[in-house]
Amino acid sequence: MDLGNNTRRTILIGLLLGAVTLLTFWPQTGHDFITYDDPFYVTENANVQQGLTWGNVAWAFRTGETSNWHPVTWLSHMVDVQLFGLNAGRHHLTSLWFHAANAVLLFLLLQRLTGAAWRSAFVAALFALHPLHVQSVAWAAERKDVLSAFFFMLTLAAYGRYAQVQSPKSEVRNLKSEIPMASDEGGRNDAEHSNQEPVSRITFPVSIFHLPSAIFYVLSLLFFAVGLMSKPMLVTVPFVLLLLDYWPLRRLGHRTQDPRLKSFVPLLLEKLPFFALSAASCAVTFWAQSGGGAVVPVAVLTFPQRLANAITAYTGYLEKMFWPANLAVLYPLAGDVPLEALLLSAAVLAAVTAWAAWSWRTRPHLGVGWFWYLGMLVPVIGLVQVGMQRMADRYTYLPLIGVFMMLAWEIPERVAQRRWGRQGLAVVGGLVLAACVFVTRRELGYWKDSERLFGRALEIAPANYTILDNYGRALLKQGKLLEAAQSFAAAVELRPELDAARCGLGTALQEQGKYDDAAEQFVRVLELDQDHVVALLQLGIVRGRQGKLAEAADLFSRALRLHPDDAGAHNNLGNVLLLQGNYQGALRQFEATVRLNPNHAGALNNLAVTCKKLGRTDEAIGYYRAVLRLQPDSLESLNNLAWTLAAHPDARFRNGTEAVELATRACELTKYQNPIPMATLAAAYAETGRFREAVSFTEQAQEAAKASQPALAARLTAMLEAFRAGRAYHAD
Repeated sequence: MDLGNNTRRTILIGLLLGAVTLLTFWPQTGHDFITYDDPFYVTENANVQQGLTWGNVAWAFRTGETSNWHPVTWLSHMVDVQLFGLNAGRHHLTSLWFHAANAVLLFLLLQRLTGAAWRSAFVAALFALHPLHVQSVAWAAERKDVLSAFFFMLTLAAYGRYAQVQSPKSEVRNLKSEIPMASDEGGRNDAEHSNQEPVSRITFPVSIFHLPSAIFYVLSLLFFAVGLMSKPMLVTVPFVLLLLDYWPLRRLGHRTQDPRLKSFVPLLLEKLPFFALSAASCAVTFWAQSGGGAVVPVAVLTFPQRLANAITAYTGYLEKMFWPANLAVLYPLAGDVPLEALLLSAAVLAAVTAWAAWSWRTRPHLGVGWFWYLGMLVPVIGLVQVGMQRMADRYTYLPLIGVFMMLAWEIPERVAQRRWGRQGLAVVGGLVLAACVFVTRRELGYWKDSERLFGRALEIAPANYTILDNYGRALLKQGKLLEAAQSFAAAVELRPELDAARCGLGTALQEQGKYDDAAEQFVRVLELDQDHVVALLQLGIVRGRQGKLAEAADLFSRALRLHPDDAGAHNNLGNVLLLQGNYQGALRQFEATVRLNPNHAGALNNLAVTCKKLGRTDEAIGYYRAVLRLQPDSLESLNNLAWTLAAHPDARFRNGTEAVELATRACELTKYQNPIPMATLAAAYAETGRFREAVSFTEQAQEAAKASQPALAARLTAMLEAFRAGRAYHAD
């Protein structure tokens, strides 16, 4: 099939754009989840971790968890878990594929609507490679950004096709007519400038299927609805469609030859279903955010403070767009904005708005691009303050497309007549994109793990309790207990009522064995909130380690009354009951844990131990095998199963050959330094009749156990006597 030059060019640009985007962001496929929001969305979300089930689909549509209603986003995370489990790199790869697809779709959309291939490609490349967009792509919890953007692009594409079919006399003509478009050579695209360099003429069909306009209209509505269910920030899309009606679709204004479209009213009426979807999304979102306590009350942040922050945020995003330095995961809300910063920001906004309005007819790309930027940021600019961030890089993911369009169309027209012309523009554009790739790769490195991410954030905002809290969590995960405790303590000092940081401090102290200090932190949390589940559970763990089993059981029971579906609480209570000798009660708790989380390896191992205590050896063996299917290197299960198969008094359960394999693996994991698996391996060798090896490993185990485990050393003496006499050792 012979493709036209324009079609070949479009395909090549699209492929190159997608490839460069994937290569630039590819390092994120080796990144970990982070401690900020990722636990709520993936790593600690029980519904998401169960994968895609009918029950979880229903949950996704009715939940307001994370103070948002975005069922499609929940479903995308469930699909990832279904396919990849908790492999963080694969989750990041899914987000990257969406981002690359969004960049290509944006190019195709703009090229289709304007005919300006290179300008459209430059806009899409800036969108794909700009450092401000790292947060949306590299953060698993921000899947909603790339997902909603995907349906946003499809919405605009379907609407553009509808408009072209619906308005055959608009500047974008129907079927195979030749269409005067914005020139990539620098010519202007307005009738008033016909004396300028001729515009390019692009030829393409509307649809090889000649579908009626109603089909595209319905598709646009459908994509918009799905986009809103991915992230409600798309509520301003109806206004974007009206902007596109003016330029580049030219369905409104001086260029149309259809008198029915000279009025704004028909186009506004046409958008009523879109406005209805936006209104419904706003209502549901406000319900979810209010119910989740995410909306900051006016008493905490007054409307003048919100307005001042919004004005400075608009210019702050522009500043970071032109000079992307000091980017961070969080920019804390600072209260009052300095007057000079407010006045300067207001002046900049007023000047650019006046320029865009003054050029509305002669340079429509300026007005459309600028009001695209202003309008799409409205839902997240802080007039309705959600959370305590002043601004966020992720909020620019779609709004900055408008500014990119302004630059891509305005600058070529300004420099087209200069000597260096197109060649100079190509060089400068290439350097800009190369700089974006360089800075984006640098910023991407900070997202490798939580320690790097929040360590970087602390360099930018060193005295912020949220950042300190998350940095502490990152350090705790790495086992850096002392540094974690210091970070949590600094967060608590800044905000004493921050229960998350106080619980983190208690956990860090607990892991250091400082049980009294840890208990003090959890008790202080419970003094403020007696139903704080995390504090109840952590204090229960502390009391258990202190040997206060009755108090620990009471704390776990209180937590379960508040959250009966907490698998961890059931497992912890079961552990306490097991230590108290209440085997039947422990069994019920472990079974409840496994019902709630079938892949809870700890509970499965506990079930095996409990069943063995109750004499239900066959069930115990089954549970040990289940643990090893989930965690092949579980030392406890390897050793316990090997011992059961090697030394159980009932011959029905013994299997010496398998016991040798399991015990050998346990010894390899401990580098033959732990006397317990060495003793188990000795018993396994004896069961298979290999008494020389049994004696050797028993002697090694006894030597290793003499100093610290006298009870084990005494038991090994009895085993050694049996092996020297050529007898196997059978005992529970």
